[in-house]
Amino acid sequence: MKKLFTLVAIALLGGAVSVNAQTTDWNFSNWEKTTLTSTYTQDGLTIYANSDADVTIDGNKKSIDGVDYTQRLKLGGAGTFDDNGTPSARVIAFDVAGDCTIYMALMSSSSSAIRTVYVDANVNGTKINVATYNDVQGESIESRTINYTGDAGTIYIYSESGGVNFYDIKYTPSTSSGITNITTEEQADPNAPIYNLAGQRVTKDTKGVLIQNGKKFINK
Repeated sequence: MKKLFTLVAIALLGGAVSVNAQTTDWNFSNWEKTTLTSTYTQDGLTIYANSDADVTIDGNKKSIDGVDYTQRLKLGGAGTFDDNGTPSARVIAFDVAGDCTIYMALMSSSSSAIRTVYVDANVNGTKINVATYNDVQGESIESRTINYTGDAGTIYIYSESGGVNFYDIKYTPSTSSGITNITTEEQADPNAPIYNLAGQRVTKDTKGVLIQNGKKFINK
């Protein structure tokens, strides 16, 4: 409520407001080391797991794109869904408001096995493939960036070909889906004080160059 009030107040004062899209960064180096045997949600990111298909967060040092990671999220196998298309295990999920950019730092869990990673969007109960990477290798960490264009929904990230390790996932909403700029014309107050060029307050009947509402005018 306070943020909304501030935005309205600035607009009424004639200012320009720029609202930048904020990135949500799920850096697994900042998570607690654990083994998940049930579905878990932290900071808007849901990890589906169960006792037969657990997911582990453990220590592992890797660096990419100027970031040094100390931990990883290990999807120990292929992601699974039930008959209704709802994730059941080894699937990463988060909601998006619409157009956005998704960044992933990841690698195959095996140095000798190439994995396939899927990024799908569930929009109103319909699952739509956003991106498929069938060349995720395990020799070194890599990053992938996906530009999602579509309606609000839930993003699913998973593998269908074996274990994949994730070090980071970032979600950045598109600025076109929110307020990007507000510009309003300043409303002149006809009753505002009037000053002469010497900075002295005068009446509206004073002749010469005067200043009102921060603007000069000539009163003849």
